[in-house]
Amino acid sequence: MKKKMTCLILILCMIVSCVMSVGFSASAQSVDTASTGKDYGLAKTCEDGNILHCFNWTLSQIKEELPNIAEAGFTSVQTSPLQAHDGRNQWYWLYQPNGFTIGNELGSYSDLQSLCTEADKYGVKIIVDVVANHVAGSNNGTLANSVESVFKNNKSTYFHNKGACSNYDVRYDVTHKNIGMPDLNSENTAVQDMVIAMLQKYKEAGVDGIRWDAAKHISLPSEDCAFWSRVAQVDLYQYGEILESPAGKDPSADNNALMSEYTQYIGVTDSVYSGNILNAVKAGSIYRTDGYWSKNGVSADKIVYWGESHDTYSNTDGVTKTVDQNLIDKAYAILGARANARALYLSRPSESVHEKIYYAKKGSTHFTSPEIAAVNHFHNAMVGTDEKYFYNANCYVVSRERGAVIASKSADVDVSVNNSGSMVPEGTYIDEVSGSTFTVTSSKITGHVGSSGIAVIYDAGTPAKDVIIGDANLNEVIEIDDATLIQRQDAALVTLTDDQMAAADADQDGDVTLVDVTAIQRYLAGLKHKAPDIGKRLSEK
Repeated sequence: MKKKMTCLILILCMIVSCVMSVGFSASAQSVDTASTGKDYGLAKTCEDGNILHCFNWTLSQIKEELPNIAEAGFTSVQTSPLQAHDGRNQWYWLYQPNGFTIGNELGSYSDLQSLCTEADKYGVKIIVDVVANHVAGSNNGTLANSVESVFKNNKSTYFHNKGACSNYDVRYDVTHKNIGMPDLNSENTAVQDMVIAMLQKYKEAGVDGIRWDAAKHISLPSEDCAFWSRVAQVDLYQYGEILESPAGKDPSADNNALMSEYTQYIGVTDSVYSGNILNAVKAGSIYRTDGYWSKNGVSADKIVYWGESHDTYSNTDGVTKTVDQNLIDKAYAILGARANARALYLSRPSESVHEKIYYAKKGSTHFTSPEIAAVNHFHNAMVGTDEKYFYNANCYVVSRERGAVIASKSADVDVSVNNSGSMVPEGTYIDEVSGSTFTVTSSKITGHVGSSGIAVIYDAGTPAKDVIIGDANLNEVIEIDDATLIQRQDAALVTLTDDQMAAADADQDGDVTLVDVTAIQRYLAGLKHKAPDIGKRLSEK
């Protein structure tokens, strides 16, 4: 009888497992637990995590670095443009495409598929930079010889043909005139269709998101252009490069309205606030506001910040190429810790001279430094929590519900800052960067900031009550439903609470994986398993 019962339970467990594996498909956009056997704690979506810009890297170089990228807490990797082009080795040729064909010196379409497949194993998302505002040519509208024939044969309708933009404060000129290259007629349905077809190919390859180059130069639906409303229908994370403002020195109300309309369809960069934070860090001063576009009606969850971008570093007049990396890191710490928004971190090229910055050349791996990784880990652990943003004469503090990031003007310094609104729970914390101890009271956060000038303290979350190990649904009984629930968590179909995650960790190794499912199934079947604490309460371990 006992053998029959054991077999029956095993069969039931197998059936449930088969149903789960057949009935649910975890897409590249939703899986946050790595299939490498290690949970890197990355955010589940591009929207919730920070971005590493592997500027100029080949796809194979990115692929090789994926373990370190995941360890450093970056949810997404942004590539340089992958469209075909005809130019020399300098980076800016990647932004002068022949059309919308995928594949260049950075990698082929097959290489992209391989990268996306490997990235999924680590829970890392892939964002591709796309150029859709223009093709290669000159400011007078002449097309480069390499441009695809479909554009040459339809020049009168596929391009605006309005001449060079000479006044960036006039919105019409910004959206309809050449910015160094022939400006595509984004209002044209055929042009839109070509772009959408490329997006679909990217999605089929496993790409998770798109970064739109020169987004402010493409008109909005209110300006009789359906480009953004149509591309937004492709189910990918999308954000656009909006440098400064979409309408130059036009009245603030006009710019605010335009930005709000852009964010109906895509996310946007806030280069103004990003630049102001970096300038304050460089000057050793404090920028006394907590946003720019977020203060003008744009929701924070639509914004991308940066300490520096490829433009601020690589252009002839690049303003950050002479800035010490540590100052960039401090700006990134402030911006990358913020609630709702996400921040981009640039892998700096090995060269700084405009003409010597080549594509297909791997850049800096400083992104693996403890301070950058700590900021990303904090950002991922704090998804969905509120913030208090505080600054005084000596440092910035981004407090979240379970911790804080401190960026100090000085290094190796003792700090005592306000625990604004008692946001951070009282207790003793260890700085993830330096290992020093911080003490938090209801009013103060006190401790020693190390040599980077950046401190990151937080509690990743502990169970609120004494749960039974293996009882994932917290109903005080270990049953097959607990194994099913863990499988659904692993497939990102449900999100377990901290208590449920503590109970779901059947083998108590710190990760909730399919190994825990197997342990519960074998426990229920009365078979040997590698979870000696299953069935006990946490306090009984």
